Amino acid sequence: MKQPLSLNAAIQRAASLIKDSSHIVAFTGAGISTDSGIPDLSGIDQILSQDDNFDGNVFTLLNSKFAVRNPKEFYRLYRKTFFQPSARPNIAHHFLKHLEEIGKLGGIATMNIDWLHQMSGSKTVYEYWGDMRMNHCIGCHHSYDWNVVRDQPVPYCPICGQLILPDFVLRGLGTYANEILGGRKLIDNADLLIIIGTKRQPDSFPERTPKIVVNAEASTGQEQNTLWLGGTAKNAFLKLAHVYASL
Repeated sequence: MKQPLSLNAAIQRAASLIKDSSHIVAFTGAGISTDSGIPDLSGIDQILSQDDNFDGNVFTLLNSKFAVRNPKEFYRLYRKTFFQPSARPNIAHHFLKHLEEIGKLGGIATMNIDWLHQMSGSKTVYEYWGDMRMNHCIGCHHSYDWNVVRDQPVPYCPICGQLILPDFVLRGLGTYANEILGGRKLIDNADLLIIIGTKRQPDSFPERTPKIVVNAEASTGQEQNTLWLGGTAKNAFLKLAHVYASL
């Protein structure tokens, strides 16, 4: 596949690739969820930079020491950025779920913590950083779902009285080895990769595998077997779903 193609031609080609593939795998980043109201990292940094009461960036916010020392400030900012329990899946999430339902999509590997893939109905999802439902007490280590965070301005453990924090913060942004292993196995066995909303370069995936990249910004090292669909995930998948349904 040679670039550039017009968007309409690229959409048509992507729909044909999906139709002709039998073991598709999706790899998703923050860009798939921005149309659901969840900012990506650059958007979060912008929110934080405009906050007069906070002097730091996203990694300052997600430092467990900062959260423990400043729980009110942490949760105030967490709710402005990552924690959006009212967010709902968009057409991109639903299209991937549909592909799984009809047996074309083998699963999803995601860097997101928003749980929108599962909310859309997707069954096989590997979450490299876990998700917002996973929270623990820093004292007794009892686990809590996101209801305790949603219902309390600053959640404290009813068992021991200590602070409750999201797992991905407590882990120092560490990934889950089993989730990454599962995602890599999916990716290695795919006959088509759909890469959505991430700055990760296509050449970091298996070279032989055809790829559809959906991103607002073009990748810098595009391969011959990489098809790029520009624009937001929502807009791209609205068009892609329409064309695919007509094939």
